[in-house]
Amino acid sequence: MPAEILPTAEGDLGRTPFAHLLVYVLDKQLTGALFLREASGVEHAIRLEAGAPVKVRPGDGHAMLGEMLVEAGAIDEATLRGALSMHGLLGDALLLAGCVEREVLESTAAHQFLTRMTRLFSLGADTTYSYFDGRTDLVDDAAPASTMHPLAVLWAGVRAHAAASSMMAATIERLRDVTIRIHSAAAIERFAMAAEEREILDRIRENPLSLAQLLAAGFAPEETLAWMVYALVITRSLDLGLDTTPLCAESTPAPQPAATRPVTLARIRLRAASHRMGAAAPDLAGDGERTRVQPRPRKRGRPSAFTLAARRIETPPPREAVTEPPPSAVVEIDPSPPNVPKPAATEPQANDVPSSESDKAPSVPMPPEGQPDAARPAHALYCLATSRIAERDLAGALAACQLAREVDPTQPDYAALAVWIRSLLGGADLRARVAELDALLEARDDHAQALFYRGYLRRRIGDEPGAVQDLRRVLDLDPGHQDAARELQRIALGKPAKRPSGLYRS
Repeated sequence: MPAEILPTAEGDLGRTPFAHLLVYVLDKQLTGALFLREASGVEHAIRLEAGAPVKVRPGDGHAMLGEMLVEAGAIDEATLRGALSMHGLLGDALLLAGCVEREVLESTAAHQFLTRMTRLFSLGADTTYSYFDGRTDLVDDAAPASTMHPLAVLWAGVRAHAAASSMMAATIERLRDVTIRIHSAAAIERFAMAAEEREILDRIRENPLSLAQLLAAGFAPEETLAWMVYALVITRSLDLGLDTTPLCAESTPAPQPAATRPVTLARIRLRAASHRMGAAAPDLAGDGERTRVQPRPRKRGRPSAFTLAARRIETPPPREAVTEPPPSAVVEIDPSPPNVPKPAATEPQANDVPSSESDKAPSVPMPPEGQPDAARPAHALYCLATSRIAERDLAGALAACQLAREVDPTQPDYAALAVWIRSLLGGADLRARVAELDALLEARDDHAQALFYRGYLRRRIGDEPGAVQDLRRVLDLDPGHQDAARELQRIALGKPAKRPSGLYRS
């Protein structure tokens, strides 16, 4: 927890159990950082966006990704050791080296995220919390954010550790003589219930009884029924005659049979992008943290499969020389085929047809000025990142760009592109990305591409004067920067900021 920053709110889990904290931040759709400090001094951190936990950083290295992949049989110990000798995120290294399938990595990382979040529900009543509103930078890393619905996290946490809540027993006791009715607008599908839990819920819906009657009728074991009712109460998913709206419900439709009930949409804007890392915070040093990891001693002999794959990444085949500057790439996930770019305006326009210029293939960036040949692996990874951008593979582009930064952290080109890619992953916090570009430009105020990225993002967050200032500065530095000129023209014509799809083109 940053000592120099005053928290917005503080308390302890004895008075406000962790499940109730998550309900509150989800109800208020808060964005910021939540820190939990155990009595032993161990501190855990959670990043929240629009009320949803999207990243978690355990203070004790609980549920390490590498160990989970080995336990699942996805990789072996030798491959893990080879990956740990690389700099950067463990998942990125394994994925780029071809040592693990993307689907396996995503599912394992999602399981890691849920495992780490669920464990926080077990923390003792003497655990204190501090919340910092708007400070997403306090829990920030290169891993994409989780797409797991917060109600699914709540349900899993209460299922595993309801007894740890200081309010569980009192809540259940007050409900013993109250008729248990499922609210017609409850977002039941978002809880990701197990089949047997859904069966219990359907029986409750068909037979509204008091909790005492449900227990006497043997609908379910008392412990199971108690935690389920507790979870439904705190998320306002029960109709207790108090005229309340269930958490994450958009409307209150007329009751329907369970078999035909539609899926309730959530208020939270969840990320629609496919993420490779499931948003779990990177493991600590020794398992993928973004710090320099000392490789373990290895016996000389035949290179491992990981080493051979990594060499193929770091030493790409020769490419023909080009003289064009790095492309001004502004990307976002696009369902269109890669070979048919379709820029999408805020409102679709019938005459919005790509020009012949916008159909050109992206140019390959040249090495940063003064970069020696020995450092070309970083530039090769930068080139790979731009290629992945052209292919609409933002996850792969970010992985390659972050590895380029690890190999050569002195180049602002790599940092600017990494920030930009992260800004275009679904549901990104654009204000936080602008702040990162602010920091980059404090050191390099003449970096035209970072200025273009910031100008574009400023317009997206409503800061049009700042956008104009940045875009004009880009043209002062680089009069031939077509993207900046086109975006200024759109501003002058009163056209809305375009939602990028593929490479940014007007």
